[in-house]
Amino acid sequence: MFHGVQYYPEHWPEERWAIDVSMMQEAGINVVRMGEFAWSKLEPHEGTPDFGWMDRAVALLDAHGIKTIMCTPSRTPPPWVFDRYPGVKNVSADGHTVNYGFRYTVGLSHSEFKQLSQGIDRAVIEHFKGNDAIIGWQVDNEIGMNNDCYCERCRRRFHGYLERKFGSIEALNAAWGAHFWSFHFTTWEEVPLPYLNPQLSLEYRRFLSDLNVEFTRWRSELIHELDPGKFVTTNFQSFSVKHTDYAQLAKVIDLNGMNHYPARSPELILDYYRGARGTMLPVEQFTRLLEVDTGPGWMRLWAYMAIAHGACGVNFFRWRCCRWGPEQHRDGILPHDGLRARRYDELSQMGAEIAHIGERIDRTRPQSEVAILMSYEARWALEAGTRIQEWDPAQDVIAVHDTLRDQNVPTDALDPREDLSSYRLVFAPRLFSIDNQSAENLLAFVENGGTLCLTAPSGVVDEFNVSFDTPRPGPLAAAAGIRVSDLSPLHEPLPLHSVAIPGLEGAEASVLSDEIHPDTADVLATYASGWREGLPAVTSHRFCKGRVIYVGTSLRGDGLLALVTYLCGEAGVAGLCDTPAGLHVYQRVGSDERLWFALNYTEQALSFTLPGTWLDALSGETCTGETEVAPLDLRILASAIE
Repeated sequence: MFHGVQYYPEHWPEERWAIDVSMMQEAGINVVRMGEFAWSKLEPHEGTPDFGWMDRAVALLDAHGIKTIMCTPSRTPPPWVFDRYPGVKNVSADGHTVNYGFRYTVGLSHSEFKQLSQGIDRAVIEHFKGNDAIIGWQVDNEIGMNNDCYCERCRRRFHGYLERKFGSIEALNAAWGAHFWSFHFTTWEEVPLPYLNPQLSLEYRRFLSDLNVEFTRWRSELIHELDPGKFVTTNFQSFSVKHTDYAQLAKVIDLNGMNHYPARSPELILDYYRGARGTMLPVEQFTRLLEVDTGPGWMRLWAYMAIAHGACGVNFFRWRCCRWGPEQHRDGILPHDGLRARRYDELSQMGAEIAHIGERIDRTRPQSEVAILMSYEARWALEAGTRIQEWDPAQDVIAVHDTLRDQNVPTDALDPREDLSSYRLVFAPRLFSIDNQSAENLLAFVENGGTLCLTAPSGVVDEFNVSFDTPRPGPLAAAAGIRVSDLSPLHEPLPLHSVAIPGLEGAEASVLSDEIHPDTADVLATYASGWREGLPAVTSHRFCKGRVIYVGTSLRGDGLLALVTYLCGEAGVAGLCDTPAGLHVYQRVGSDERLWFALNYTEQALSFTLPGTWLDALSGETCTGETEVAPLDLRILASAIE
């Protein structure tokens, strides 16, 4: 299990390195990540690379038992690149060339950047290949951030992308629709840059996402060719960003990496970025944020949160607060003075714990009967089609995930095209766009006995962001047993009436509302006031061996809890145990034992009741019945699998 930090040897005098590395070793650090911003140090002048300093850093770390995850550095070019090759710069959507001075402001498909970036990345990979001190590679950092480009060169490349995808301009017109506002293309060259058009905007976002995936693929394949046997990762950003389809990016790497800053990220991302792969690595794990007041305990607790959700370790960002630059007052284990402080003590405590129990944790994985689905394409399509930020599917996805977490229900989070055969209950909130593969996957899940919950607005458009000419929710309408004729915002919350779902009576519908017409579905809840009074809000339909629940609005709080509790009961899914508010229990399962991670996120001791006899994996204490977890602390409990 990885217990690591991000290290920037280029930021510090070389005589300081030995002190840093000795302190890392003492704290139980076994891996560092380095190099993603080091192009200016690795090649200070064009054509004169200098790898000696990095060689010495890698060797020094290795001598202290610390391995390296080496990063390729090409998305942050040094000043000489922008000076000599101004064509690397990208262009914003309003047509302005982005000034040099911030990171990543390059066009990934610009010929100058492709040549230079592939040159430095190949040089780094070739230089460090075969070095046993390097156990893995990371392709750059936060791929896709600030790389969107809307220049004429990218527009021409977009035309080539369209020709390869559609084959003929007639096929493009057929897919996108024709003659609206006189839009009907006769040549590829007539296709403009995106502006308001939902079909064009969705496809251009796919094009930009594909550039990010291809940027990663080229480097991943080169690493596998030149330095075989080493894993390749890269870090997925906050859930709020939508520049890249991470489900597609995951297919060209070996280990999903991610940024984990819980104070500004939903817990959902730990499950979604784990995805179908079943594990992930926070290569940027929270230490501190300037705008967040976190006292002793939080850094360690949030790191164990990631491990409880399936991480194969954590890599804290970063070893020491930087003395300059835009991140001058941001993250760091050590403060600017480089002296030991309380975060170093937490790091050391966790290092000793990982050394003691890490191998046992590595032999387990999360195991779930419930999945939540989220499609980046649905997010892109809804944004391009409605331009209403509040309708972003992520809002419902996060709310459902938080509700399941509060009930200690283990949950996976996936792209809707992933295998669903192992689940009993699947939530697919606001699945605005549905392609054929997703539709077939969801229908097969229901046909084979699964319970599927859709929420408004689902099945509105196809893969090209074109509205279906059949009743909503499109290809899932027959399975849902309903027809949806309209979608409207709810300017004020509306109460619901329901006798079928315990706890839903009087709960509030909010944000939006589908106008539902049941065909063969049963009505579980109706609106209780306004012009919608008596109209269906929640329906249920038996389809083959399974069931489809359609929620034609958005629920929060007690209403969402009532719905989730009802669906779990109907699907035969139970939480691991009951816990008081602020205490969550997570599960990882291996071939011979299961581990429960009981995390107390409050500043008071909390207790819960264990079923049966367990062993505290850290202390060795036998635990039965009422079990206490100290404030801002955790217990890792083990039970043998018979």
